[in-house]
Amino acid sequence: MAAHSDPHPGRSVRLFTKGCTRKVLGVHRYKIKIDIKIGMENKKMKIGAVVVTYNRLDKLKKALESFEKQLYLPAYVIVADNASTDGTAQYLRQWQKEDAGFEKIILTMESNMGGSGGFYAGIKRAMEQEADWIWVSDDDAYLKDDALKQASDYLEEQPDLDKISAICGKVIKNGKMDINHGKYYYKKGIRICEASIPAEMYEKKEFEMGSFTYVGTIMNKKKLLEAGLPNKDYFIYWDDLEHGIRMRKTGKIIGVPGIVAYHDVGEEGSGINWK
Repeated sequence: MAAHSDPHPGRSVRLFTKGCTRKVLGVHRYKIKIDIKIGMENKKMKIGAVVVTYNRLDKLKKALESFEKQLYLPAYVIVADNASTDGTAQYLRQWQKEDAGFEKIILTMESNMGGSGGFYAGIKRAMEQEADWIWVSDDDAYLKDDALKQASDYLEEQPDLDKISAICGKVIKNGKMDINHGKYYYKKGIRICEASIPAEMYEKKEFEMGSFTYVGTIMNKKKLLEAGLPNKDYFIYWDDLEHGIRMRKTGKIIGVPGIVAYHDVGEEGSGINWK
């Protein structure tokens, strides 16, 4: 049973914070501790998550643990496993049995479809879920404990969510902010040029972006219906940026630096080896 569930469904319940006294009609008075998480999921924006993995079990464990530590738990976590051969499948079967307060879904690819194929399958499955917002990240991205709460709080403040296609967090790599996860586009003569979001923009509460990567991006499910799923034929490179450009045509992409993800990669590059 989830922490916020009413232990006596259908009965009238009154909570008194003074003295921490709870009265349930037809039962009795007793003392309780008020949990700040009680009822939170009924008030917050529902956010699910898609994680793609391939032969990086140690990092995957940390990534999944970061979801379990969230102040505001996800509605579900979908893991798309690209036919890993390092014990990932066995670990995920055990992980799925353990109650963490959210639904756990495992998708096992018949072969390695790369990051593109994994996100295609994972997001396609997420479209069938109830939550209206979908977090996406690789297995080497770990959420700060308040990441989903920050995202939910921001979305709740917006007067018109239909104008937003996605929101994107700040990515920390090797202890420093990584500006390569946010892009904007500008014209130079007859050319359209791409550039990273300047570091000073992350000092603001929010700012607009031209595209995103699949590290700490939260997509609007309604806008995904318009823009479509990722192109699985890219295998690994440029799938997220191309998808972001399509999403940008359906609504704004907003950078929200209060949402933080830590990217566990080396100095020389992404460290991803899908092959």
